Amino acid sequence: MVARTVGRDDDPGTIIFGMAEHEDGTGNALIFMMSTEEPDEQETGLGMDTYCVVREDQAGTTYGGVTHCEIASGRLTLHFTEEATKELQVEPIVRVDLQIDDDGVELLRSSLREILLSGRRDQHPHGMRL
Repeated sequence: MVARTVGRDDDPGTIIFGMAEHEDGTGNALIFMMSTEEPDEQETGLGMDTYCVVREDQAGTTYGGVTHCEIASGRLTLHFTEEATKELQVEPIVRVDLQIDDDGVELLRSSLREILLSGRRDQHPHGMRL
């Protein structure tokens, strides 16, 4: 995957960060979301009390599931659990070539750090090098 654009939206109750293949937000895309509100009993019972990852056009959605996350040499590498790979219909390791400017890389770093460390601790990545 190639990311040529990134963006963030801080809505009331939700933080959304996305990266996409094309400048207009189309093509391959990954969207990361977190709630800024306390989960209710139903969300906790359904395992929705952590961050969410969505593929373009909601082709796949998973809650949690990122085990490692690293930015190095202009590339973001994400490692997913087996369950997350099935839900998102991706390989266990997704590499995203970052064709974005320095401000975009900083937005990516800060947003992923915040989102992936939200929610249940058992869903936080074991390793993060951002």
